Amino acid sequence: MSRYYCPYCSPNYQSHQKRIDGVLICSQCGDPLERKPLVKPTQIFALIAVFAFIAPLIMMMTTFFRDQNKPSSQQFIHLIVVISTKP
Repeated sequence: MSRYYCPYCSPNYQSHQKRIDGVLICSQCGDPLERKPLVKPTQIFALIAVFAFIAPLIMMMTTFFRDQNKPSSQQFIHLIVVISTKP
């Protein structure tokens, strides 16, 4: 029943009835009820916008953690020691 609503009545005081032919009507005004969409287009747009802003952050975090898991290069450290010890 919650997927149907009366566009003319207040949502706080809505109650539904079923006519003899099976159509749901509002018990206050008698107009047929309209069906609510499961997913609205604005919700889809908002989800795409959120993903567009969060995707770069997720990619930077995965790159950072991937670099942290690699062992550091011992050759680079050895070259620094050799260069700094030469007079």
